[in-house]
Amino acid sequence: MQFPDSFFEDEVRDGFFVPGLMKRAWAAQMEILADVDKVCKKYNIRWFADRGTLLGAVRHKGYIPWDDDLDICMLRDDYIRFFAVAEKELPSNYYIPKEREADHRMLTTIFNSNTMPSDKEHLKKYHEFPLCAAIDVFVLDYVAPDPEDEEFRIKLAGIAITVALAMDDENRSPEEIETMVQQVEDLLQVSINREEPLQEQMFVLIEHLFSLYTAQEATEVACMPNWVGFHGWKFPLECYREAVRIPFECTEIAVPQGYLEAVRIQFGENYMQPYRAGGGHAYPSYMKVEEMLTESPSTTANLLSQYYFSPEDLERPVWKGGGTRPGTVAGKFVQVLANIHSQLGLTLKTGDYATAAGLLEAAQESAIQIGTMLEQFLGEGFVTVKLLEEYCEQLYQIHGAIAGSLPDSGAEAGAAFRTELDAEAAGEVLDRYLERIGDSVRKDIRNRKEVVFLPFRASAWKSLEPAWKAAVADPDCDVYVIPIPYYYKTMTAESVTLRYEGSDFPDYVPVTEFSAYNFEARMPDVIVIHNPYDNCSFATSVHPAFYSNNLQKYTEKLVYIPYFQVDEIAPDDTRSIHNMRYYVSVPGVVRADRVLVQSEQMRRSYIDYLTQFAGENTKPVWEEKIRVSPFR
Repeated sequence: MQFPDSFFEDEVRDGFFVPGLMKRAWAAQMEILADVDKVCKKYNIRWFADRGTLLGAVRHKGYIPWDDDLDICMLRDDYIRFFAVAEKELPSNYYIPKEREADHRMLTTIFNSNTMPSDKEHLKKYHEFPLCAAIDVFVLDYVAPDPEDEEFRIKLAGIAITVALAMDDENRSPEEIETMVQQVEDLLQVSINREEPLQEQMFVLIEHLFSLYTAQEATEVACMPNWVGFHGWKFPLECYREAVRIPFECTEIAVPQGYLEAVRIQFGENYMQPYRAGGGHAYPSYMKVEEMLTESPSTTANLLSQYYFSPEDLERPVWKGGGTRPGTVAGKFVQVLANIHSQLGLTLKTGDYATAAGLLEAAQESAIQIGTMLEQFLGEGFVTVKLLEEYCEQLYQIHGAIAGSLPDSGAEAGAAFRTELDAEAAGEVLDRYLERIGDSVRKDIRNRKEVVFLPFRASAWKSLEPAWKAAVADPDCDVYVIPIPYYYKTMTAESVTLRYEGSDFPDYVPVTEFSAYNFEARMPDVIVIHNPYDNCSFATSVHPAFYSNNLQKYTEKLVYIPYFQVDEIAPDDTRSIHNMRYYVSVPGVVRADRVLVQSEQMRRSYIDYLTQFAGENTKPVWEEKIRVSPFR
């Protein structure tokens, strides 16, 4: 299967943050389903999206954003035929466990490996999901045509299930278990071998009870564990006669021909209204393995791009300030020229014309450079630039006069210099110009702030635009928008391609090429970042030059504004809280001087999560750092 690189990016869907790692889990599951589908097509076996996967296909045209697994179902006849050939027909790396825990005996899980995947070919096929992936296959059995018969089957199956599960109860004595087994034997008129595993025999018996009826006599089907357990879903068989295909993520998925009715039965008439709850297991399904891998930086946690907090990350480099801004540079230039003038006066008075000529050349070169810089930033015809041009003309005339006074020019030329312009007069002329230039620098070149915005995705610019407009509206602020390069991370490709979207920004946004701005020289007052991950994202990374620990050396204030907005997070929303690890406990958030979030409730969510992540003693840091954005 083919997915665009952008599919694997972190994404907010319906207000829910879906991390890149989950996207790769989804892609791996769809790859498993594609292999299952090939076998089913070969043997003319029907299968259907089921449960949350079916609802996702109908409501979201893909996964439910807060879902983490892929469920399909088969009618009992197809289920039997599929698993009769699955081991032979599926790729050799697939694993279908024969021994399962009791509460997982009501479905079959197909894994793409029974070990931690590591070879490149495996990772490449399953879209670089570094953990085992799996899909669940549920079976639909036929409901008895006579309601009384069905009620009797439900009663018998319920008793058998109770006995099977009781065998895992440590509080049950062997004598109690034996009594329960005898009751099942009496009810069902069967004999259970005490020399063989009792629970395994009990589940075989349960499956026989589930599959008592056939398609020829039934008009309804049900997933028996749900139906028997709590009179759950029961569907018209007509819904499942054939499969149809509807869009699902980047592909299509098979659903029952009566899929709308099936969805209504499972999820009610308001099935199109998202409800962020449910699920039969902890989210995400790979949480235990993920936590195991991220326990230590020395493990294979690099696969998961985990960030590990260090108190040193809260230590701020001292900002040197100033940089090469016009006012700062011009002011330093005036000081340099004042020193040159002082030395020039002495050399002219002593007749050291060779040294004087060199000083005049240095002054003229500096004046030209600063004039070019001011013209670039402040425009042609700026008053200080005009004064510099006049100043350079005086330097040229004096240098010309001195050139005739050098030793190889003859006594006559030296006399001409002394007649046209003596040393004291030359110094006075240059000093007057320097005084005017200094006044102009102080009065006409404001000591302006410099703010740099560093977006990396043009599509996310709108989240930065309010802050950018506020900065542009400040008459004492110079603002630069510098899109930065990024790349999609990969474990299998030999090289990566840097992506740059500078040409994709709106026409009204003036963009500066990232290579044209020298952070070390400019030392901007504020740098606003859009990507907080550095290298700690499973999906993308920016160029290392733009990591937060590097940028904070060049600015007084590093500000992070999220490029996405999620729904407010309630204290019991465990799925959203879990996914905060992917965008809150990351380097840019920890190192930023300000983090501007969408609301006070979100601010509290950030503070609480970071305090748990970094330690209770850090809470005052987050209280100060995390602020509600004024640019909402």
